[in-house]
Amino acid sequence: MKPTTNPALERDALYAKSQLYIRRGLRAHADEDTEEYQLWASLALELLGKAALSRVHPALVADPTHYQSLFAACGRQLSPDIKTITAKTLFERLSHIEKAFDLRHQKFCEQMALRRNAELHSGESPFSGMTAEAWEKEFWGAVETVLAMQDETLESWLGAEDSKAPAKIIEQAEEALQWVVKHRVSRCKEDFEKKYQDPKRRQETIEESKMLTWNDHTWDGRDRAKCPACLASGFLGGTLWNEEVIDTEPGYTDYGPDGEEYGEPPSEIVEKSFTVEAFVCPVCGLHLYGTKEIVAAEVQEEFSTREAREREFEEEYGND
Repeated sequence: MKPTTNPALERDALYAKSQLYIRRGLRAHADEDTEEYQLWASLALELLGKAALSRVHPALVADPTHYQSLFAACGRQLSPDIKTITAKTLFERLSHIEKAFDLRHQKFCEQMALRRNAELHSGESPFSGMTAEAWEKEFWGAVETVLAMQDETLESWLGAEDSKAPAKIIEQAEEALQWVVKHRVSRCKEDFEKKYQDPKRRQETIEESKMLTWNDHTWDGRDRAKCPACLASGFLGGTLWNEEVIDTEPGYTDYGPDGEEYGEPPSEIVEKSFTVEAFVCPVCGLHLYGTKEIVAAEVQEEFSTREAREREFEEEYGND
């Protein structure tokens, strides 16, 4: 019989509990109770992080000084008393799973856990007077990174991808996605300005971006747009939405002195419209995928191109 991991250390149990807690937090948010919202959000984030570690191995979640917990992580139940690692250790370990979980994420998550502990275990009220806007952007950015470690998405975590999901959950998921994208944009802007601290060199880099090319041929059409993070010239990838003939040329046929035929075939000018599905900045590294992220970042949602092509005629239908 295969040994089973204690639920306190098992990935699916930790993930499910994090979902329960964030839903409680979102209900508090809807009721405009910002203190309770932050409390549940901090608990959900810690459980989500432990789920990511447990996905690698449950022993990463167990307190290394408590051998009974280590045995439980390996499927041997010696005691019902299970101890797990501290929040500080948790967020340090996550940085070794995915480099995108950088020091900025780590410090933010640690501070959120400290405020939560002070709220629960002391007479302090660290959540009092703190608006959601003061921490939401960093919170949802960290959540997105930890979800990616588990091949999960914001929609799957919140339950918004289910066609039967309540409208309020879907609305809250869209709001969370906006915070995720804003966080990603601000991170890229911060990194760009740190890399190019000299304003003159920064502007030169932006100008040089106009000469760069994009060799990704995944998309039906491509165009350029200003990056919302660093203002450099980035690339749009789009899927064809519509095409329309806006002009035609009849063409002509003529003959040279030797009876050689030459001329131009009939042609048409076609305008193609594309829906933007991706944005990539080659300078600051900002990537946006899907129409929801494009809208949240306030990048243009469509573009059009024109091209000339030879007209095609259908063969005449005969009854013979």
